[in-house]
Amino acid sequence: MLSTFKRFSFLLLILVSLQANAQNSKLWGVTSVDGKHGYGTIFYLNPDGSGFTKVHDFHSEHGYPFASLTYSKDKLWGMTMGRTGTPTSRAQSGHGAIFILETDGSGFKNVHAFNGPDGSMPLGELIAHGNRLWGMTNQGGRHNQGVIFSIKPDGTGFRKEYDFDKTSGAMPRNSLLPYKGKFWGTTSRGGANGMGVIFSLNLDGTGYRKVYDFERTNGGEPESGLTLYKDKLWGMTARGGSHNEGSVFSIDTDESVLTKHHDFVYPTLGDLVVSNGKLWGMMSLRGDHNAGVIFTMDDSGYKAVHHFEKTNGRFPEGNLMESNERLWGMTRFGGVNDTGVLFSISKEGTDFRKILDFDTSTGGTPYGTLIEVPASH
Repeated sequence: MLSTFKRFSFLLLILVSLQANAQNSKLWGVTSVDGKHGYGTIFYLNPDGSGFTKVHDFHSEHGYPFASLTYSKDKLWGMTMGRTGTPTSRAQSGHGAIFILETDGSGFKNVHAFNGPDGSMPLGELIAHGNRLWGMTNQGGRHNQGVIFSIKPDGTGFRKEYDFDKTSGAMPRNSLLPYKGKFWGTTSRGGANGMGVIFSLNLDGTGYRKVYDFERTNGGEPESGLTLYKDKLWGMTARGGSHNEGSVFSIDTDESVLTKHHDFVYPTLGDLVVSNGKLWGMMSLRGDHNAGVIFTMDDSGYKAVHHFEKTNGRFPEGNLMESNERLWGMTRFGGVNDTGVLFSISKEGTDFRKILDFDTSTGGTPYGTLIEVPASH
């Protein structure tokens, strides 16, 4: 048996190793505009908020990253929405692309360019499941209502899995969630009421099934994806509900029963995340300064824990994430340059800290969230 001293030394070694790994990890993100060419950037920083480093400036043809990065197989993956994703563009080329890069920031490479029929304008993240990465596009496909697709971890073997249409759901803006042996997701349009659907899909890409048609009373037009919390799938809508500004809902997937839990006074556009035993989210505007709110949801209901006030951020559109015992996020506008900020807040909902003001050099107007990635070896 190990002596008390040896056991203590062994535990201390593990603790030091864990602390070193935490210090060596990086928080990665993307911005959607600005940077050297004006089409967005990729960056990382340390989990204590220091060491901001820009590693890539996007170009026009495959620019405008909207969604967050994904870490899989020791590489970083992401997608750009392309020129068709810009509000004023009518270009028929530039439908977006899938890219990869190394975790030291090198080796950026586009591995698939969407062409319209196989999808266009991806707005959600890739997820890794099985031996493929899976995602969705907001437009393109057979009916120009978006597609579900998959691709191999080496960047080859792109495969369109499903074409959305107005009946089955249309224009997804988020990501798939593996749960109970299936993928689950939402669309922002389509379905029986034109307000989107909840759907499921077999893990091999077959068996698409519409599970729920959104409607005005309980909320509709979800831009958010689904989150597992207390054995139910939770999400948010951007319209419908008592104020027609969206709602928080949960669904029992065994019985396809949806329950509305809260009515918003302004839409929320990111996903709910679980931390400290609660659901966390961000409302894009309203609050004490009409700049947005960080809120929690649990058995006691909705609680606003932070009100943005423009100089510390305005219009959060992505998600929160947990790292280094804090929650981290970004806003689309606000800050010194009104191109967004990067911030953190304690898991108790206090001690808000603005970490960075985005500018034309760093990139600006981030839509997504940060992810934590182990340091490269």
